[in-house]
Amino acid sequence: MSDVPPEVLVRILSRLPVKSLLQFRSVSKPLHAIIDSPYFVNLHLQQSMKTDKVLALFRGIGSSTSLCSLYMDSHPTAVELETPFDRTRFPYVLGSCRGLICLSSGPDDRLILLWNPSTRKCKLIPPPIHYSPPAYGDIITIDQVGYDHVNDDYKVVRLAQCSGPGVNFKVSVYGLKLNMWQLEEQIFPYNFFPVPCSGQGLCVSGAVHWLVNQKPGPVMDCLIVALDLASQRFELVPQPEYSDNYVALDLGMLGGCLCVVANGEMHNVDVWVMGEYGVKESWSKLIALTTKNSVMSVFPSVKPIIYLNNSKEVLLEMNQRFVSFDLQEKKCKHMRFSDVSHMSAFVYQESLV
Repeated sequence: MSDVPPEVLVRILSRLPVKSLLQFRSVSKPLHAIIDSPYFVNLHLQQSMKTDKVLALFRGIGSSTSLCSLYMDSHPTAVELETPFDRTRFPYVLGSCRGLICLSSGPDDRLILLWNPSTRKCKLIPPPIHYSPPAYGDIITIDQVGYDHVNDDYKVVRLAQCSGPGVNFKVSVYGLKLNMWQLEEQIFPYNFFPVPCSGQGLCVSGAVHWLVNQKPGPVMDCLIVALDLASQRFELVPQPEYSDNYVALDLGMLGGCLCVVANGEMHNVDVWVMGEYGVKESWSKLIALTTKNSVMSVFPSVKPIIYLNNSKEVLLEMNQRFVSFDLQEKKCKHMRFSDVSHMSAFVYQESLV
């Protein structure tokens, strides 16, 4: 390898899997220095982000929760991952971002863990700043992980909103670089809790996104709101020009683009994709599911995951099962995994972070 120019060696190494790179670190001090350098870590991540992987949370029949990496070839398989933590305590996957998975211990003590499944490194985040909820109403808390590309920092956002008269809203942001939380109250004239299927939010283009209602009540009047992780300010994101009446909306991400999953009154589900972030005119309807072209008669829960087969198909999580949707034939087919009673899938990339 001594005859290989350094810049060529770095390019070759950046295309290797994390498992191999971790082994190469012990070969020599020069290789160790290259692989551990911030420049190489970022270069390797940029290469990895060209190929999405799928992490699935499985609950087998009569067994505990397991985390698996999915391989979507002619015979789909799930390979269980070794985890450095107690999976009975961290059963909830809140989201993923640039190689890191954000896990929660649940609604009680609500511990949060950042985990890299490629390196098996994990970090328990310190508890967020405590605040006392009001004496009236209920409280909703939402956590999500994101990447601040302006400050090159991974962040976890915790939103807390109380029901009752007025809007009592607070946002806490944890920064991995400083290893600390910041708490602030902001004017936020929207409501989280009345929105059906609003989920946990997701990070696209340096901002975490949620669906909100403009006012409390059962009538769905949804907006897409985003928290910019660099400025920590909220802004509204334009929605598609919907041609149908939808009874429920949800957010998703496909190929790095923001999506809206829209459920219609006649058991139809449409998936809209924003091709250019922030540009209203770039929204397009990618998938239109009906009882005729799907594998189920009713599908209240649909989540786009990744493109398959050179972007000719889309992997969907539908009612806690996987199906693939052929974009040319406009049809679905099952992707079966044996002995599975529950699943939830998230996209991740191999990373040295």
